Amino acid sequence: MIEKERKYPIRLLMYEALMERILPNHPKFPLIESDYKAWRAGYRGELQTDYRLSFLPEKGFHIFRDLRLQDEKWHFQIDTLILTLRYILLIETKAHSGTLFFDKHSEQMIQTKDGQEKSYDNPINQVRMQAWHLKRWLQNHKFSVPPIYHLVVISNSSTIIKVSDRSLNNLIVKGDVLLSRVHEIDDRTSNPTFTDKEAKKLSRSLVKNHSPHHPDIPKQYSLTPDDLQKGVQCPACLSYGMHREKWFWRCAVCEHKSKTAHRKTVKDFFLLINPAIKNKMCREFCIGISSKTASDLLISLNLPFTGTTHGRIYHMPPDIETFFDSAKK
Repeated sequence: MIEKERKYPIRLLMYEALMERILPNHPKFPLIESDYKAWRAGYRGELQTDYRLSFLPEKGFHIFRDLRLQDEKWHFQIDTLILTLRYILLIETKAHSGTLFFDKHSEQMIQTKDGQEKSYDNPINQVRMQAWHLKRWLQNHKFSVPPIYHLVVISNSSTIIKVSDRSLNNLIVKGDVLLSRVHEIDDRTSNPTFTDKEAKKLSRSLVKNHSPHHPDIPKQYSLTPDDLQKGVQCPACLSYGMHREKWFWRCAVCEHKSKTAHRKTVKDFFLLINPAIKNKMCREFCIGISSKTASDLLISLNLPFTGTTHGRIYHMPPDIETFFDSAKK
């Protein structure tokens, strides 16, 4: 049973908005684009893991996708968590290509691709740390601690895996053998830790305590609002600076008219500038609109807000992609 679905990552939404809004020929664009592609490949790898695990029986397997919890002052994120009455399994998915060498002694993962080597933190240590945090989280929330197993899944089917010690083969698997490895773990763990009622209670608590992460992508590249193109983007020719007329926006470049073009602009503001917007901020980012028009536009979006009419602050909705989905139409 899927207890928590995997949503399209807000990190990728931020990257996509940034690559559209960043000034033309910005020197950091190639780095941003490269990082975006790496994160997108990781997300696609996680979707492949989701697909392979979809063949597990619905009964007895509680699956949580992209779960982020807080252990005292630390947050920890789990790609996939499987809860059963007898154990918990944590799965970390990696989408690296080329040849991956896992060195038990140096605790590194070394990628060889196109004749070049690159070292990464060992994902085995990463998922072990997740298990350590999860154990503490369970104890702090007064739950029993079952056996906690962990696996690293390499989702790219063409990737070659090499290990310095055979024991690592028990922890690192290719995607096509993931399901059989889960069944092996399931077969060898017999003693229950939870009752059905306790498992359901834990499931509810995991979902309730999920804490989504909203990274500040522009800050990671030392970007400021001055590095971004402002104005309402034309949905037809993608140029910026549509003019507001009485009931619609008009593009000065292609003459396209739109009643809803501002929706994506406000969405971009939330993703790249601030998760809260005021009337003045809206005027500055949309460019060339009056205070009344900004107020009317923000009210029409039905955003969550705080404050009185004149000092009202509008907040980014929890599920921003779904909320602004109509902006894609």
